[in-house]
Amino acid sequence: MVCPSCKSERVQSRGYRDGLRRFYCNECGKWSKEIVDYEQQPVALIPDGESIDFSPVVLGPENYPMLIGSDAHIPYHDRRAVELFILRGKSIRAKTIIFDGDWLDCYQLSSFQRDPKQRSIEEEIATANSIFAIFRKEFPEARIIFKLGNHEDRYDYYLMRHAPELYGLKSIHLSSLPELGLDALKIETVSNKRIIRAGHLHIIHGHEYPGGMTAPVSPARGLYLKAKKSAMEGHFHQTSEHTETAINGDVVTCWSIGCLCDLHPQYMPLNKWNHGFAEIMEEDGFFVVRNRRIIENRLL
Repeated sequence: MVCPSCKSERVQSRGYRDGLRRFYCNECGKWSKEIVDYEQQPVALIPDGESIDFSPVVLGPENYPMLIGSDAHIPYHDRRAVELFILRGKSIRAKTIIFDGDWLDCYQLSSFQRDPKQRSIEEEIATANSIFAIFRKEFPEARIIFKLGNHEDRYDYYLMRHAPELYGLKSIHLSSLPELGLDALKIETVSNKRIIRAGHLHIIHGHEYPGGMTAPVSPARGLYLKAKKSAMEGHFHQTSEHTETAINGDVVTCWSIGCLCDLHPQYMPLNKWNHGFAEIMEEDGFFVVRNRRIIENRLL
């Protein structure tokens, strides 16, 4: 480079900053700058890194009304709660049903202490298949989406621990099992902790955020502190809602929904759970959430 002041070639490069390459002239002692076109700089061929598909599943206006239920924990589901979930879906003529994680319990695959008298994984999957078949019969035209939660993840973790050599075979993973029948029932699977997005609402199961949200006083507020956007989750088996207004006037609301499982399981008979689910409507370009509770077998 030639110094633009004295035309001397006695210049030294002093590095890059803010898209400019800086030079110092040893002849006249002045600094000069040159705009750097980074796209023209020679770069060594860098191999692709490994990554998973974390793109959100986007639901459009044609998918409303939506019905979202979480934490049935089949075969430890509450029969009446699941029935009310179905009946409400038929009442609002739901076009999309979202199983928002932990619809299977995968009890015998847990890393925790297990009761050998409880149902086998084969029996559990058979029960789940029969329930999913009822949903397809009751909602023959609906889009049904099964987002895997932390209990479904037990299946993959079990394979990783006990059969790592077989883990790469897609046909043995939970979503591909013919015994579960998701493909035959035309039920979509959302794995890898991907987000489901309906307009500005972000739907997760609740286990996607690691740490910091264990048993929060309000699951919805805990979700807000993590997401900072309107979002919905299951996982905590509680109905809650939290709203805050941003400095620009945007209203951000987060929800947690109740569960559809037995409220007094053997491992935690005393808890603060409640039955419930959510429905999402579209009104004048806005999504509207109705966070339903079930108390004494009544839908509120």
